[in-house]
Amino acid sequence: MARAAEPERRLLAIYTGGTIGMRSERGVLVPGRGLANVLRTLPMFHDKEHARACGLPEDTLVLPPACPDQRVIYTVLEWQPLFDSSDMTITEWVQIAQTIERHYERYHGFVVIHGTDTMAFAASVLSFMLENLQKTVILTGAQTPTGSPPQPVPTASPQVPIHALWSDGRENLLGALLMAGQYVIPEVCLFFQNQLFRGTRVTKVDTRRFAAFCSPNLPPLAIVGADVIINRELVRKVRGKERLAVHSTMERDVGLLRLYPGIPATLVRAFLQPPLKGVVMESFGSGNGPTKPDLLWELRAATERGLIILNCTHCLQGTVTSDYATGMAAVGAGIVSGFDMTSEAALAKLSYVLGQPGLSLHGRKELLARDLRGEMTLPVPDECQPSLQSSTLGLGVAQLLSLSQQVDAVRDALMPSLACAAAWAGDLQALRELAELASECHWAAAGSWGLPVPPRAGGRWHRAMPGRRPRPHPQPGPFVQPAGSGPLRRVLFESLACFRLPCCLYGPHPGRAVL
Repeated sequence: MARAAEPERRLLAIYTGGTIGMRSERGVLVPGRGLANVLRTLPMFHDKEHARACGLPEDTLVLPPACPDQRVIYTVLEWQPLFDSSDMTITEWVQIAQTIERHYERYHGFVVIHGTDTMAFAASVLSFMLENLQKTVILTGAQTPTGSPPQPVPTASPQVPIHALWSDGRENLLGALLMAGQYVIPEVCLFFQNQLFRGTRVTKVDTRRFAAFCSPNLPPLAIVGADVIINRELVRKVRGKERLAVHSTMERDVGLLRLYPGIPATLVRAFLQPPLKGVVMESFGSGNGPTKPDLLWELRAATERGLIILNCTHCLQGTVTSDYATGMAAVGAGIVSGFDMTSEAALAKLSYVLGQPGLSLHGRKELLARDLRGEMTLPVPDECQPSLQSSTLGLGVAQLLSLSQQVDAVRDALMPSLACAAAWAGDLQALRELAELASECHWAAAGSWGLPVPPRAGGRWHRAMPGRRPRPHPQPGPFVQPAGSGPLRRVLFESLACFRLPCCLYGPHPGRAVL
């Protein structure tokens, strides 16, 4: 993720329909044409003077300057015909992906204007369709007013188009244009109510409030307020320079089955019949379901004939775990865990994986279990670590780790010496444990010793030495790394920032560590 540096950023806004451009006909809101003409009349969306000076064409608009020396110019591409989002299917989302592919080299980013009812499905599907994405794609739209406005709202549809006084569409569309124009976020995202969400993590949670969407298991990628706060560690990184690939062969024969108490086995059997090739099963809690033998038999029979079942929880937050109830575990390896995926992302992923040619059943299940587009949080495996009790030094480190908060000063005093001893003795495990403890304690004041400090470091030195400040240290010079790249040296230099090095480690040049 990076701040865009070009003085002129060009975007393509793909208008597919939805509330944001609707107009009223006989008291009912219907998809309205000519969104670009409406936006041209709103000063926040179009700087007429600048457009006239640059000779921009009629379908191209330019935002007022949001930052010095940079302009966001965008073109509105209006679909024929416009769609209500309830009528959107994989076919229409493939068309959106292909539109992005055709215009990929001409624009820096893309904004997709979409109805809210199926926007979370669209964001997930587009995320899997667009592989090797290196530009920003943001979906947005309009929702409903907060509370009741002074005048009556038409009962046929509470949603409000962009030109109405109570519309949230202006804020959503302007925010999406600015985020796509000013930042390079190589993901499919959804922008709503001043929050930028990852497309594979979002779900619609409200029919009327402006805050219609949430990301239950991942914080927003960005929050827009007086400042734009970017969660940079969450934004996925561009890997390689491969060309954009659009996967249009998405499998249509997938379904969504929500378990409920007392669900009959006959209904499940009817649902799991061909031509269905995969199903997302929303189960109870952390992945449990009824244990009735006839129901379990139907699930087992379906998986044995090659049907893929992806198990997701119907809870808004949380994850599917491996400790299912006994009955669900008896179904065997035919059921694949969806961990903390939303149902929208799980359905899109299942459609994408089943649409990949040349994969065996086992290969498809392996692909489903991998995190492909940031759609799920994989569990951290319990690693078998060697015991710290295996050496005298390790025993000392183990005792240090057990010290209570009341003796922080003692622990802080011992930490550097033990780190040096571990490095000298080549005890990798002791060094790793010390590095982890130091990073958790945040105990080196940032910059006070001329060494880098982990991002979480807030400085706890003042607690270890009450009433005293860290003594100043000369600015660091070039960092000298010893020859070789063995595991000890890698661990040592990766964890060096966590430790306040004693003077014996400094050579003739201040700040130049000699090991």
